[in-house]
Amino acid sequence: MQIKAETVVGIFILVALGVFFYMSFFLGVFRFDRLKYHQYVVYFQDVSGLEKKADVRIAGVKVGWIDNIELATDGQAQARASMMVAKQYMLHSDAHAIIRQDGLLGTKYIDLIPGDADLSRLLPGQALGAPGKSPVIVDDILHKVRDIATDVQEVTHSLRQSFGGPSGQEELSSMFRNFQQAAEKIASVSNVLDRTLSSNEGNLNGLLSDLREFARDLRENFPAMRGGIERASMAIDRDVSRVANSLESTAHAIEDAALHARDGFKNLGSVAEKLDEGKGLLGKLINEDETYRDLKVTIQGLKNYFSKMESVQVVLDAHGEFMYRPAEHVQFEDAKGYFDARFHTSEDKFYVFQVVGSQKGRLVRMIRTKQWYDENGRPLLPSELLIDRVAIPELIGLIETTDRYLDVYKFGFQFGKIYKDIAFRMGLFENTVGFGLDIDIPFGCPDKFRWVTTFEAFDFRGRDRLNDVRPHLKWLNRVFILRNIYFAFGADDFISRQNANGFFGGGIRFCDDDVKYLMSAVGLGSVSGGGG
Repeated sequence: MQIKAETVVGIFILVALGVFFYMSFFLGVFRFDRLKYHQYVVYFQDVSGLEKKADVRIAGVKVGWIDNIELATDGQAQARASMMVAKQYMLHSDAHAIIRQDGLLGTKYIDLIPGDADLSRLLPGQALGAPGKSPVIVDDILHKVRDIATDVQEVTHSLRQSFGGPSGQEELSSMFRNFQQAAEKIASVSNVLDRTLSSNEGNLNGLLSDLREFARDLRENFPAMRGGIERASMAIDRDVSRVANSLESTAHAIEDAALHARDGFKNLGSVAEKLDEGKGLLGKLINEDETYRDLKVTIQGLKNYFSKMESVQVVLDAHGEFMYRPAEHVQFEDAKGYFDARFHTSEDKFYVFQVVGSQKGRLVRMIRTKQWYDENGRPLLPSELLIDRVAIPELIGLIETTDRYLDVYKFGFQFGKIYKDIAFRMGLFENTVGFGLDIDIPFGCPDKFRWVTTFEAFDFRGRDRLNDVRPHLKWLNRVFILRNIYFAFGADDFISRQNANGFFGGGIRFCDDDVKYLMSAVGLGSVSGGGG
C-alpha cells in the first residue's frame, strides 16, 4: 500500500509535537513555569563539568536548575552561576552551595544548603553570602599521582644505589650475619637464665619452708606478735613467688623474642635477595628502568584519555524535508528524513555521522553479458547475430538494467573544518562522495535568532538519476526560532533536468548542555558546534 506524502507530513508533525510537549512538561527542556521560581546567584572559583540546566538540589531532592553560567565581571577570575529555585524553598543569609557529581561518571549538580532559619531571609536575585565550593579536578589528582610516581622513583633509585651490585649485596650479607650472631647470643643468655632458675628452685623452696617454720615458732613463743609476724610471712611468701614468676616469664619472653628476631632477619635476608634479583614489583622498580617507564607511560595515557573525553562535544540534529513536485519518473512527491550526530574533537575540527531516509529511494544499476556460440563452440561475433541487418533483442550480448528501491536508508560520514562562521565538510553524502559548506549568518543574537545556510554537492556523475549525468547540488536553510527548534527550506538537485525540486520542513537540534541534561533526566549518566 502506498503511503501519501500528506500522511507522512502529518505523522512527522504529530511526532514532533509529542517530543516537544514531552521535553517541555516532563524533561523541562523548555521552561514555561519560570514564575514559580526565584533566581539566586552563587560564585565559584572553578565550575569545570557544570553545565546549564544542571539540577539544583537540597538534601538530594531537585528544587530547580542552573539557568546560566558566565565569567564574573569583577576581575577576580570567578564563575557566576544563576540558579532558579522553587519559591517554596527559602534561603537565608548563610546559605552556600557545593558542586557534586552523581557517582564516578555521572553529571554534576549543585547541592544547596539553605542556611539557618533563625537568620535573615535571602531576597530573590541576591548572591549567596558564602562562595561556592568547587569539586576536585581530575588533573590535580593526576598531578599528585605523577608526584607520587616521582617519589617512588627516587626511593627505588636510592635503594638500588645502596643495595645494588656486589658491594651492596656483601654489606647486606654481613649485616644479616651479625644479626644472626646477636640472636644466638640472646638465645644463649636466655638458656643460662633458665638453667639458673631451675638449679636454684630447691634452695628457694627450702628458704620458704624455713620461713614458714620460723613463723610458726614466732606464733608459739610470741603470741602478742602473732598477727604482725603472720602478715609479714604472707607478704614475704607472695613477693618471693611473684619474683620467681616474673623471672620465669622474662626468660620465656626473651627466648621468644630471640626466636622471632632470628626468623625476622631470615625473612629480611630473603626479601633483600629477591630485591637484588629483581623479583616482584618493588624489585623490578629497583632493577628495571623499563618497568618504571611503562608505569609512567600508563599514567600519561590515562591523563590524555580523560582530557580527550572531557573535550569531545556532541551535536544531535534531526529534521525532515518535503518536496514540492513529484520526483523523477515517480508519481508522488519525495520526502526525506535526516539524523545527524556531530562529534567535535577540537574547537575547529569535527566528524559527522548521518542517516537519511528517502521515499524516492535509490537506483541500482546492473549489467548482464551474453555470449553465443555456433555448433563448433566458436564464439559468434555481434554482426553474426543480425537477421536482415536487425538485432533481435534477446540476442543482444550486453544488457544494462536499472532497478529503483523505494523507502530506503542512505548513509553519510564526513570530516569538517571550522573557519570562524564557516564550516567546510567533505566525505560521504547519501552513499556518494561529495563536499559541503555551512555558513552561520552572523546576526549578533544567536540565543534569539539564528540562520544557517548550507550548500552541498555530491553524486558528481548522476548515478542516482535516470539519463542525467549532472552532479547533485543542494541548498538548505535552517532558521532557528527557538534554541532547539528550526524551520527548513531550500532547493534540492536544482540543476537537474527532471529532478529539480523545492522543499520545506523543520527539525530539532540538541547541543552541549541539552544532551547532558536529557541523559541525566532519563538516568543515563558534553557539545557545541560551529557552522552547523
